[in-house]
Amino acid sequence: MTRIVDMTKAHAKEVAEIERTSFAEPWSEKQIEELAEKFGAVARVAIGDDGSVEGYYSYYVVCGDGYVNNIAVREDRRGNGIGKELMRDMTYTASLNSLEGLTLEVRASNAPARGLYESFGFEVGGVRKRFYQNTEDAIIYWLNVGGNGDFKSQ
Repeated sequence: MTRIVDMTKAHAKEVAEIERTSFAEPWSEKQIEELAEKFGAVARVAIGDDGSVEGYYSYYVVCGDGYVNNIAVREDRRGNGIGKELMRDMTYTASLNSLEGLTLEVRASNAPARGLYESFGFEVGGVRKRFYQNTEDAIIYWLNVGGNGDFKSQ
């Protein structure tokens, strides 16, 4: 059974490996270590039965909203519901932190991620043209969590 806990520096190496296999411009292990201790950041990891990091997410609290940095699942654990568990936890922590909403950008071509976000009630708020490496558009998503636990849950 997967459990979700606060990210610490001890998780940075495994999170960095997930970053490398998930993103064209991954965060470094040092950046992840800093994120784990940064004031105004929420960073959580999904830990599997064997104690390894199966996935993670992080967001910064900015002006009463959460700006999502990344959410990713280890390549060999994708398709097992871990992304949904992380999304549930993210929306819940945002509500507990009295945030009004969450926002993020995702590659226009990333259909699995877009489907996940939309299944949690995220709505398209705009497009950032040529956002990724000046070649691919980013879709901007917003989710109102209302700061009172009133969010769409799966």
